[in-house]
Amino acid sequence: MGEDLAKTAVEVPSDVLVQRLSDDESVFLNLATEQYFGLDASGTAMWDALTTTGSVDGALAHLLDVFDVDEEVLRNDFDALISQLTRRGLLRIGPHS
Repeated sequence: MGEDLAKTAVEVPSDVLVQRLSDDESVFLNLATEQYFGLDASGTAMWDALTTTGSVDGALAHLLDVFDVDEEVLRNDFDALISQLTRRGLLRIGPHS
């Protein structure tokens, strides 16, 4: 994950619906673009960390505290998820205020 991305805030656009299917799965629908996306347990944990901490670096720190995972592997997976979510209009990222 690049340094620029790590120092960004996150926001869920108002036209995005999020539904938890179970403790470990979530689905998303962007009403404006009709983009649909699903997350498994790992992706849902990452989403929860992003939306509760409000920042990429805060979410990464939280996930590293909770899970026994190599930091580089987590960073790569996290970066890929954030990229997918932003491309589909399900997450907005920007600089911290």
